[in-house]
Amino acid sequence: METLEGIMIATTNLTANLDKAFERRFLYKIRYDKPTAEARAEIWQTMLPGLSSADAKVIASEFDLSGGEIENIARKHAVNAILSGSDELDLGALIDICRVERIAHTQRPRVGF
Repeated sequence: METLEGIMIATTNLTANLDKAFERRFLYKIRYDKPTAEARAEIWQTMLPGLSSADAKVIASEFDLSGGEIENIARKHAVNAILSGSDELDLGALIDICRVERIAHTQRPRVGF
């Protein structure tokens, strides 16, 4: 990093795992918080255009997810729809995927030292 002649942008969700020697090599550190419930509802509707505004608000308020997590859930829902041969948006199935995503998130082993 010290010999790089240019701009480097790095991202992580695991800032607590960065040691001080590595962290001080970054001149600027910008924190991005998770989106608000209103923003999450908009992300849901962007990722799943068939989702009603009311359903998007319900899911957004029930699940405190990042934009990336919402995108992953939307992709899983799309794959499930392809595999089942159904092109209808199944709110119950979508909520089930959200629950599994949250369980998987809380049971992940710690990365790093």
